[in-house]
Order: sequence, then C-alpha cells, then structure tokens
Amino acid sequence: MVKCASCGERRGNRLCPGLNVSICSLCCGTKREKEILCDGACKYLRKGKDYQLGREIEKKIISDLQAEISDVFEMDEVAVFVMALERFFVDQFYDDKEASDNDIYGALTRIYAFQKRILPGLEGENKFEEFIFKKFNDLTKRFSNLSGELKARAILRIIKSVRSSSRDILGNRNYLEMIYSQHTGKGKWAALFQKLESTG
Repeated sequence: MVKCASCGERRGNRLCPGLNVSICSLCCGTKREKEILCDGACKYLRKGKDYQLGREIEKKIISDLQAEISDVFEMDEVAVFVMALERFFVDQFYDDKEASDNDIYGALTRIYAFQKRILPGLEGENKFEEFIFKKFNDLTKRFSNLSGELKARAILRIIKSVRSSSRDILGNRNYLEMIYSQHTGKGKWAALFQKLESTG
C-alpha cells in the first residue's frame, strides 16, 4: 500500500499534480489551494470546486425560497417569461426520454447562481445545459423590460416547482409531465388541470 505523501497515515489513492506524489482524499480535500499549490487542470480540484459551488447555490436557493413572500408567478410580465421558458422545456425535452427534471433543475440552479453573481458566466457542461442556457439568453433579450432581479425570482420559483413536483414517488419526470399537461391539455395531469379550471 502506498502511503499518503502528505500525512503519512492513510492510503495515497490520488495522484496530486501539484505535488507530483500520491496523497489521500482527506489531505486533498483539506489542503487543496491552502497548503498545496494546485494545478488548475486537476480533476479533483475541479470536482471539489463544483461540489462547493453546488452547496453554496443550494444554500442560497433554500434561504431565498424561505424569504419569498409573494408568488412572483402572479405578476403578468413574469408569467409570460416563465410560460415561454416552460413551453421550451416541453417542446425540447418532453419527447426526449433521456431528459429528466434533474437536467432542468441543474441548469436552472446554474442560471440562478449566474443571476445572483455566484457564477461568473454560463457555459453548458452537457447538451441540456447548452440548450437551456441558449434559450435563457434568447428570452433575456426578448424580455429586456424585465429586471434581472425579477428574472432571478422567476427562475427561483421554477426551481421550487421542480423540487416540489419531482420528489420520491412522483418520479424524475413529473415536472415535465405537469408542464406538458398545462401547455398542451394532454398527458397525465390534463384531467386535473381541466377540473381545476372548471372549478376556478
């Protein structure tokens, strides 16, 4: 067993490009960019940064969701923006069985982080993000009268919808199913929406 060159206690299971030796995952996680001069191309550095960013975004989303007093969807100018984005999700992803609510959620959290200046830019890391980021940029130009803050709140509200509709037994395409029914009048939830409209 190769021992960690940093602590000398645990197994050295990661080749550290910054030290050019094998170190353990604990030393990698606790000493990276502090005691170790990391190589920017290191996959563990990138993974760690992505993980930290994900936690930071998640915390921000949870705190901002709790701070929301009124439903931003009730504002007409926001509703039109959201409807255009959700219609895009339906047209682009509903028939793609590889697409899931997680793909939409992941892209939206990155957009929200960008709007809140946590992320410096939007670069898609997969085909879903590339499509969604492009559409978001198109809609940002089209709805230029909508403030950045309102767009951020609209994205946050969609994130809340995805989170609440995609849990546990509801399945990982339930949000897609829900908006498909809303926009087309077909699908699993169509009867429920028709009933709500008739009683509303």
